[in-house]
Amino acid sequence: MFKNLFKRSWLSVTRKLSRTIIIGLILFAMGSLMLAAIIIKSAVNESTRQAKETLGATVSLQADMSAIREERQAKSESGKEDFEPGKIFKRPMVSKSTADDIADSEYVKDYTYSISTSADASKLTAVESEEKSGSDMPGGFGGFEKPGKNSDSEESGDYTIEGVNGYAYIKDVKSGNMTISDGSYFNEGDTDKAMISVDLAEANKLSVGDKITLTNVYTKKNVTVSIVGIYDTSSNFSNANTIYMNTDTAAKFLSSDDYNNSNYDVENVSFTLNNAEDIDTFVTEVKSEHPELAENNISVSEDTRTYDQMVGPIESVGSFATTILIIVAIASVVIIALIVTINVKDRRYEMGVLLSLGAKKTNIIGQIFIEIAMIGVVAFGLSACVATALADVMGQKILDSEVSSTTENFGRPGTPSSSRNDSNKSDKFEMPGDMSSMPSETSQNDYSIDISAQPIDFLLLFVCGYGIIAIALLIPSINILRYQPKQILQGKE
Repeated sequence: MFKNLFKRSWLSVTRKLSRTIIIGLILFAMGSLMLAAIIIKSAVNESTRQAKETLGATVSLQADMSAIREERQAKSESGKEDFEPGKIFKRPMVSKSTADDIADSEYVKDYTYSISTSADASKLTAVESEEKSGSDMPGGFGGFEKPGKNSDSEESGDYTIEGVNGYAYIKDVKSGNMTISDGSYFNEGDTDKAMISVDLAEANKLSVGDKITLTNVYTKKNVTVSIVGIYDTSSNFSNANTIYMNTDTAAKFLSSDDYNNSNYDVENVSFTLNNAEDIDTFVTEVKSEHPELAENNISVSEDTRTYDQMVGPIESVGSFATTILIIVAIASVVIIALIVTINVKDRRYEMGVLLSLGAKKTNIIGQIFIEIAMIGVVAFGLSACVATALADVMGQKILDSEVSSTTENFGRPGTPSSSRNDSNKSDKFEMPGDMSSMPSETSQNDYSIDISAQPIDFLLLFVCGYGIIAIALLIPSINILRYQPKQILQGKE
């Protein structure tokens, strides 16, 4: 009987060519769209996984302004507020030891922090400029004391000292306003090395390799630094008298109290994670191991903007592919069900004969399924030949329409490709070929998905395809189950 079932199915498929072609075209269209959506979805998942590993995410330690306001309001209501008009409040800061301890986490790929202070120089001529008030480094808060300045002293030097543990994290570099005019940038291991502005270099006839002596305005100690680079900036908020160096060198210009035996306070503390999926775990770990942060009104803030900017459009493509898959599946179930229902009504006499000869109703339903399955083998096979190209066109067009924002180029130039915790890493840092383009904006053409079909995608096509066929046969099967051979042959059905 089983052999006869396949034979009857084959004869039905070959004899009714018009019906076979119609069903085949429907299955071909269904298979092509479904496989394209499956391929796009798989490619999006892979691209998202790679992006999570490559881009990571950023977690910053910042002053919790909401908590600070609530605390001040509570003190004010209780009469313990020592507020005075015009008084500058000291911003809560993070100690260098705390930042370094957090950076040792297995989830951290890279990290940065900075300090800001000032210095004098008896043998340098300062450049007159219209300096804007406030720190040029990001993360400043109005109404708070500028970090690095002793609260008990009004002394301030002619030269602003900005210490940051990586050139790429300087605000003007991140915004694309700073370029290296001559020489190179410093890195976190370059002690007693600095970068000065083009204007300051021209005013004092300085060049790369020269040394300058700066004076700590608090301790009056002299510190000699070598010029490794001369920078130029187009920022309206730039100060030509700003000298950039790593944090260890900049710390030499803090007051004795602020230096605090090399455990000075740092600002703009942020950590870049190895994988964006670890962000919640990392934040929980930081809050658990360092409860003093919350006690000092310092929040642990997540920042996934870089990841979101790059992956957002790609994930939108994945969502669109899922929508296509659902719509195609529903439409296919409806269309196949209608065609099979009409086909069953046209073959009532044939079914009545088979039932009168002892065939079971489940055999008849099985025969119809096998007929469509045979057509599906050819239709799905042909769709596999065109689906990859279709997926490539669909995916890129959808992606292009979804791209509406740009993303900054990530990474600290000069950082070795090996892990920063690798004890064998070299201390040498190579200069990027084009510093002027760092960071560059990501154009629409920079967004792409690697569309390629995998064996699992074809397997999913057949599984989903035959699943849809099986579901589509449910309604026609109800009609077949209620058929009675005697009534059919007497023409009463």
